[in-house]
This record gives sequence, structure tokens and C-alpha cells, in this order.
Amino acid sequence: MKNLNEITEKDFFFCYTKKLSDFLRDNGMRYIIKAHSVKDGNVFSMYPRTTELTKLLIKFKQTN
Repeated sequence: MKNLNEITEKDFFFCYTKKLSDFLRDNGMRYIIKAHSVKDGNVFSMYPRTTELTKLLIKFKQTN
């Protein structure tokens, strides 16, 4: 596990697409937080970047 000082934005995946977020959730991923963007007010879900997430993103891309 990284020290808090070592964690950066690159350690997270910000998902602004409901269809993708639903797919990730349906396949066992849990988001860290769901919120509204300060910049534009759009809803996003933030996921930790993991090997499992990467595999699911590839699967989603192949099927959609």
C-alpha cells in the first residue's frame, strides 16, 4: 500500500459515464466515491486503478 504522500490522481479512474459505471458495479467493482464535478456539475464515480479494473475496462470496450 502506498503512503498517502505517494497517492496521486493517476491512482484513480474517474468515470463520467453511467453505462460504464453500471457495468463496473455489475461486475463487482466498488467505487470509492460518487460526486458532482465542481467544474461542470456532472456526476462521476471514482474507482481505484487495479488490474481488475483494467480488465473490466478492456471487456467493456470490446462489448460496447
